[in-house]
Amino acid sequence: MRRLFTSGIATLFLFLSLPLSALATGMIEADIGRKFSLVAQAQFPLVRDYTVQRYVQRLGQRLVSHLDQPEFSYQFFVVQEPSLNAFSVPGGYIYLHSGLLLRVDSDDELASVLGHEIAHVQGHHALRQQQDTKLLSYASLAAMALAIINPAMAAGASSAAAVTQLRYQRQLEEEADYRGLQYMRQAGFDPRGMPRFLKKMWDEDRLHADASPPYFRSHPLSQERLSYIERVLGTFQWNTATPGDNFTLEQVQAILRTLHEPRARVVAAYQQRTREQPENPQALALLGIVLLHTHQWEQARRVLEEAGAKGVRLERDLGLAYLRLGDRERARQAFARQIEIDPGDAEAHSQLCHLYLQEGEAERAAQACRTALAADPRLDAVYVTLARLAEQKGQTGEARLLLAQAMVLQGRLEAALRQYQQAAEALGPHHPQAEETRKNIEELQEVISTLPRQRGR
Repeated sequence: MRRLFTSGIATLFLFLSLPLSALATGMIEADIGRKFSLVAQAQFPLVRDYTVQRYVQRLGQRLVSHLDQPEFSYQFFVVQEPSLNAFSVPGGYIYLHSGLLLRVDSDDELASVLGHEIAHVQGHHALRQQQDTKLLSYASLAAMALAIINPAMAAGASSAAAVTQLRYQRQLEEEADYRGLQYMRQAGFDPRGMPRFLKKMWDEDRLHADASPPYFRSHPLSQERLSYIERVLGTFQWNTATPGDNFTLEQVQAILRTLHEPRARVVAAYQQRTREQPENPQALALLGIVLLHTHQWEQARRVLEEAGAKGVRLERDLGLAYLRLGDRERARQAFARQIEIDPGDAEAHSQLCHLYLQEGEAERAAQACRTALAADPRLDAVYVTLARLAEQKGQTGEARLLLAQAMVLQGRLEAALRQYQQAAEALGPHHPQAEETRKNIEELQEVISTLPRQRGR
């Protein structure tokens, strides 16, 4: 996985090489981000768990929704990597390492990282820095992105140049800090989450200087920078935000721990917490989540039902436990209850969509799928279900388009290309989606031509 992870980024050098003068800045950045995201889907070990994805996406969009003029349509992703890191790609694509999510103590601390990265994108910092150093090419931006992920992965002169460019100039870092603090305040987060997180990380960095987090290589920290942040906080009248409930963050961290640590150790840790806090239903709910993600379906069902009886209802997770145990009717009821609690839960709608299809309720399935995609257009399983519905209606071309979209989200780019080609043939040149399909084919062909052969994809 790490070899593919490295090679996927390295191949960006081959096709991101147009001179910046050839296109408008915004178009260049959007193109970089879009192509980078395709490679990321195919080669990065992305965390695809809905709870994790939704948490990061909602936190990021909360910040974006308060921007005066968002430059791009922002998207947020989590890379399954234990190191403490985060980076942004021009065009509005922001990636967090799961190791960073495991190290923050509050939504405010994570919002400080996201706000800082959004500020880099909003301020066109990557492009401005490259212009300052006369490295006017897509390839140089791709080199910097590779070094942000893991400088040790980059090779040769490209790596050395990337590491040099990786370190944002002091004024750009200060601008990102200043803007990030503003974004946090506007979105109702406590801006003091930024210095809290940075100080904590800096203390650890000084204790373990031989293992400096990649985040500090891309965003160098100094006492001067911390002092600047404190001065900004002291200069303006910042309204102190009410501390939020970090239970969703705790759920995310429980899920990520099952990906990074031995499962038996994680289960034991959360069992110990329930013994120490016998009256805390959140502790029970977290244990239920861990049991669910370690495939202990019956124990997960029992614990989640007990947590629900005590006031912490995680109906979607309970529905998944029922589903794994083969109890489709109780699963359906649990997903319906989740939607009553949280109408925007796309995964619950997606699961109902699939259940309705299995039960032959095509119209209800289609409606549930449409609702799921309206809430979250990145759910690949929904496109697969819609493709099956389209096939049932004899809409072969539309079904191929839907399967292609699912495969792009799954990172199966070669398979997606084949589906788009079959869709183009089935739809014909005069179909309303023919031109968009042609463009998707051309872009995938360009990206795939630079990637190592993806066996089985």
